Amino acid sequence: MKKMTRKQKIRWSIIGGIIAFVLVIGIIIFQQMKPSKTAENKFQTVTLKKTDPLIFNGIVQATHTQDYYLDQTLGKISTINVEDGQEVAEGATLLSYTNPEYETQAEEQSSNLDKLNLAVTNAQEMLAIAQDKQARVQQQLNTSINNYNNINENTEEDAAKKEQYKQEKDQYETALDSAKDAVVQARQGLESANVELNSANQSVDTVRNKVSSVVTSTTKGIAYVDQKGKNDVTVPVVKVVSNEVTVEATASEYDYPQVKQDASVTIKPVTTNQEIAGTITHVNQLPDQASQTTGNAAATTAASSISNYSFSIKPTETLHYGYNVQVVLPLDEIRIPKKAIRTSGDTEYVFVYRKGKVHEATIKTENQGSYMILKEGLKEGDKVISNPDKTLHDGQELAVD
Repeated sequence: MKKMTRKQKIRWSIIGGIIAFVLVIGIIIFQQMKPSKTAENKFQTVTLKKTDPLIFNGIVQATHTQDYYLDQTLGKISTINVEDGQEVAEGATLLSYTNPEYETQAEEQSSNLDKLNLAVTNAQEMLAIAQDKQARVQQQLNTSINNYNNINENTEEDAAKKEQYKQEKDQYETALDSAKDAVVQARQGLESANVELNSANQSVDTVRNKVSSVVTSTTKGIAYVDQKGKNDVTVPVVKVVSNEVTVEATASEYDYPQVKQDASVTIKPVTTNQEIAGTITHVNQLPDQASQTTGNAAATTAASSISNYSFSIKPTETLHYGYNVQVVLPLDEIRIPKKAIRTSGDTEYVFVYRKGKVHEATIKTENQGSYMILKEGLKEGDKVISNPDKTLHDGQELAVD
């Protein structure tokens, strides 16, 4: 093989450079003309699934709790009739009181009762005397009337006696009227004395009932005793807690529409792995409180607030008072992004992605403000285009991310 001359080497070098330059230009043009992967894959899909359950914080509380404080109007607590931790029935005696002030009043009024009893006895005697006098005068009048009616005026002597009997009859009639008045007055005096005595007896009974009194439980449950409460009106002496418990939880105004009475939930104590079924028994219609934050900008007075609503759950198993729990509320709904929904008049539709193609599907939804709930037209597991545009059409082949 002949050795290349210097001139030939230069010629082939120039040709090689030209070929290399042409290849580079061709590669650049090819890359520019090649469809962009980003352009092809500008659409994204979302897989429809059931909405994650809502989780609320709650605490286990007694269904009924009743506190019994020192009532100074009843006096001093003489006896706490239950022991700490004792189970009590409705109507059981919890506290016994004594009141020295009323005891003194009862003694004073009891002394007054003796005087009133004596007054009644005297009034009874006065009535008996008046009634006896009335009877005697009545007898004398009857005799005088008989004498007057039985004598004739045949002689002057008989006429004089008849006149005498008439005068006696008139005197006895006057005396009888006076005797009757005395009986009426004596009877009124006795009635008045009896009224005063009965009133005093009732007053004494009332005071005596206040000397010693008891407080009974309005509910059944477990009694918890705090001896400090015997002398401190701010501390309950006895707290009766029902055996049944309730979980009290709170939902924000965002989740409140999902919390319904009679809905089934799962209760999870934070300290254990237990999962206990429960039922929502009550949902408060009024907010508990609002956490309000007001901006400091001088140009606006707008304030934002979030209201919280409490609700109660009845667990199917016993939980310990005071336990912190999580309340899991499942949501039987499928949410669909608002941007995925297209409209044509009153018709709503989305693009469902299947096997490399999109298919137009008519749906029905319910607007919940910040999101839409799927009512019909699709099912869990379907894939829809989450960012459709006007270029999409039914049956179009598509590569998506």
